Amino acid sequence: MAVLELKDLGVVSKFLGIGFEYDEDKGWLLEQHQVILGMLDKFGLSAASTVRVPIGGEHENDVDGELLPNDGPDIAYAVHRVTRCTHAPHVSDWRLAKKIARYLKGTLDTKFAMHAVRGGVSEATIVAEGYSDADFAGDRVDHKSVRGGVLMVCGMVVGWICKNRNSVALCMMEAEFGAASQITAEMLDIVELLSEIGLKVKILYKLRVDNQAVIKQIEGAGTSGRAKHTDIRFKFIKDLPRNKGLEVSYCESKLMRADILTKTLPAPRLEELRVLVMLTT
Repeated sequence: MAVLELKDLGVVSKFLGIGFEYDEDKGWLLEQHQVILGMLDKFGLSAASTVRVPIGGEHENDVDGELLPNDGPDIAYAVHRVTRCTHAPHVSDWRLAKKIARYLKGTLDTKFAMHAVRGGVSEATIVAEGYSDADFAGDRVDHKSVRGGVLMVCGMVVGWICKNRNSVALCMMEAEFGAASQITAEMLDIVELLSEIGLKVKILYKLRVDNQAVIKQIEGAGTSGRAKHTDIRFKFIKDLPRNKGLEVSYCESKLMRADILTKTLPAPRLEELRVLVMLTT
């Protein structure tokens, strides 16, 4: 068996450009203050005015490459949009990249809080919770949908996804179903990781969606002709309520955390969602 020698460097304060700070009330706080300042200085944006949203209104290279390490949930959708054109960027893409940088300048003091919230659940139980959302044919060129998801473990955000579907969805339900299946797969991956490190606990799976048709498809035994192709493609998610005890429930729009990953948002709504995905100042 191979042996790896480890060295104790004490409590982490910085790792991969991310600053770490521990707070008794908020838990671990992660920030990239210096990384953002360095990016602004590198591209001559230190004196740029700030904006309240990273993308909005008109659809606004090297800057987007710098943005990827700063890809928090509040800018994930904007970064997703701008990095799709790195092979042949236009002036509008450069404008969007600059707008994201200006937004980051205005949110320099924002930190990502990581702390578990038990909510009455015993220490021998872990709640894996996924929020999923999708737009429908949002891309004006190829009409592919953007699917987003937020993954939480014991009330703590541990991951998020924002990416295009590989194929065109034929209806809103199919787009939402695809997002739900992907975040569910992410939940299973997290549980597999916990198993690999030897953590023996009971897992409660919870999926939150804001589309009633998706819930009916997951819980229903039958398949409509119109939805048959979707049912076959995502069959595994329909088996989870029975095999893994997956709890699927409706999430009202104002609490749908994945909204921050699938659409442009006005500043007040973005600020509400920033709190829900555990971004704090």
